[in-house]
Amino acid sequence: MASKYILPCFRFKSGRIAKKEKDNELLTYRNELVEALDRTKGKLEASWKALESIVSKPDYQRHIDQLFDVLYTGGLLTNEGKFSNRGDLKLRTSYCVFKTHDELNALRVYEQLIKRLRRRYKHLDAAFESHAQRLLTLLGGFEVEARRRLALLMTLFLIDGQLNPRLLLALGQQQSNIDEGLALEFMLIVCVTLKRERGGNFMLQIFKKSGLDGKIISYMPPMLRSDLYFRQVYQENDLNEIIKLHETRAGQELRRQLQQRLLDDFREKLPQVDVVMNVRQFQRHHHMSDSEVIAIVWHTIIFSHSPNFSASTTSARSNFSSPLNSSLERILRKLQIYSPLLNGICSTDSAQIALLMQLQEWCYEHHSFLNHFERLTVHLYKAGVINEDAIIRWYEVDHIDKGKVAFLDQMRCFVHWLHSDRDASSRVDYNTYLANRQQTQYRSQPVYSDVVTTRHNTKTTIYVKHS
Repeated sequence: MASKYILPCFRFKSGRIAKKEKDNELLTYRNELVEALDRTKGKLEASWKALESIVSKPDYQRHIDQLFDVLYTGGLLTNEGKFSNRGDLKLRTSYCVFKTHDELNALRVYEQLIKRLRRRYKHLDAAFESHAQRLLTLLGGFEVEARRRLALLMTLFLIDGQLNPRLLLALGQQQSNIDEGLALEFMLIVCVTLKRERGGNFMLQIFKKSGLDGKIISYMPPMLRSDLYFRQVYQENDLNEIIKLHETRAGQELRRQLQQRLLDDFREKLPQVDVVMNVRQFQRHHHMSDSEVIAIVWHTIIFSHSPNFSASTTSARSNFSSPLNSSLERILRKLQIYSPLLNGICSTDSAQIALLMQLQEWCYEHHSFLNHFERLTVHLYKAGVINEDAIIRWYEVDHIDKGKVAFLDQMRCFVHWLHSDRDASSRVDYNTYLANRQQTQYRSQPVYSDVVTTRHNTKTTIYVKHS
């Protein structure tokens, strides 16, 4: 007869019993932390020694969030980030971040205390940023003074390098923080404190590392989200560096949008009159200056690839052996194609002068076109894009410093031709004027005689005597 095996009976704990034991353990842990902080009265060394003996217990190592809750808020928070009203959870200490003095020196005690705990216990270091991120999403449940102290403490963490600046992006995870202005309030405190403690350059470094430089205006309440209000708020807090950074990023985004819109219009082969209307509408809507628009249109035309341009490019390559001549002819052909667009954009003398300044800067930056500024300008003049008044004004007053000696020397003959007769209809053709000028200069050269050549080795020396 086979022997019978009797399985031992195990008594599994029910969910209610396990939860009750966990709550009791959590409350015991909370009570020990509160008693230790109350006993040490917020002193750094005493608090560190008291907390070290409690946190080192193996049974308490899984209650990480609760430790940070007590250090920040003085008690335990619910899952929604609020203080519990239960009788056994009401116990809180007044020696915590939210209840200390509203000064950096008082908050540095808790900053150093958390830093020591993180260095000593690696499980606390791993959960530190996730808990800080959770607090940033729960700003609506805290009082004004508590939010300010939390912002100051986070600033100390940023200065000391304990906190990743990208954690500030958590301010925008809850739309309620943005709608109620809590994210803006928090950011202002952080920026003002960073600038006061470490200077404007350090503040901009933290700001760029956080990823907020391109979206800072999105953290303002939707009803107040405008460039005017943004400038007003940050000027009142002496944060002109943030204003300049925002304007730079906003300008880059506007340039990208306008360039993409131009490329889409070119791809759809819209009439250039419609393209001009679209550009003017975009300019009025975003309050852009003529010089900004002209720079974007110029670079889009020069560096774009037009389907109508492939045949001309092929012919240019076959007719010109020199790469420089080929590039110059390509640019001239592009300017010929898009001259109606440039003519519509540069409808005023100031806009035409801005185009000349843009052309000067572009030729200076692209050295292969340094000697072709005059030819490009004459081409634009003959295409009707710029008039003689704008050219003369640029030549005499409104040129920029980049390569001005070379460019003014190139334009001297053309400007002299413009001054030769103010009536354009009675003025001789510019090419004829150049030919006559060269012939006159050739005739005015001195006559040389008694030319004697002697050879020394393989070199030829010429001695010239005046007649």
